[in-house]
Amino acid sequence: MNIFNKIIDSFNRQKVIDELFDDIKNLDEVLLDKRLAIFKEVVTPKFNEIGLKNWNGKYIWFSDFNEDGIKHVVEYNVFKGFGGSFSFGNCFEYVPTISGKRLVNHRTEKSTKIIYFKRLEGWQNSYEKNKPINPDRISTVNEEKFRKSLNRVLHKNIPKLNKWFAEKNTIDQNIAALLKDIENPVYEIARRVISSEYVLAFLYKQKGDKELAKYWMMEHFKKSSNSEKEKQLILKKIQS
Repeated sequence: MNIFNKIIDSFNRQKVIDELFDDIKNLDEVLLDKRLAIFKEVVTPKFNEIGLKNWNGKYIWFSDFNEDGIKHVVEYNVFKGFGGSFSFGNCFEYVPTISGKRLVNHRTEKSTKIIYFKRLEGWQNSYEKNKPINPDRISTVNEEKFRKSLNRVLHKNIPKLNKWFAEKNTIDQNIAALLKDIENPVYEIARRVISSEYVLAFLYKQKGDKELAKYWMMEHFKKSSNSEKEKQLILKKIQS
């Protein structure tokens, strides 16, 4: 880190400290019921505009499955310390996940889940570079800050979400994007339970290419924490 970046980083950290003291003085946390009422008023109409016409009444907005069995999803994630942000991605009719000792499909509205997972760009960048300021953080300190930060994050990211979803509408588009992600992986603190390789394996299975499906699942197993029983269960599904 050069001297200029050190100065900027120091300035931003002081800014976070100053904001923290301001938050303490003006703390009136937006609790769940109020949060959901504001989501219904502000967030749901915005996501509806980009095809996410369904809302589970809490933290997940999603489209219907398209002809390729792909559903676009946005989820609100709660942070420690009076805040949160949005993650997004795709859910697939034919990509199950492990739950206990069985594979669970995500074909119903109730079971909707982000399987191909992404964070908002500002959140991911602050996460990767350990920056003190997350430009995509939504404050729940009080209603004024909640509404202001929520509107700012939506205004900035709705076009980006719309573009990402438009470019991930087919199996082949998702395969291409996942291969790119594998070549240039994002920073993570821990390994993801659903890796890019795992999703890729099931997409190739859906296309009827069992050889590539097995190859990518074995790549997933190289860095996964799946038990031997889970591995055999997944492989059986991949090869069926």
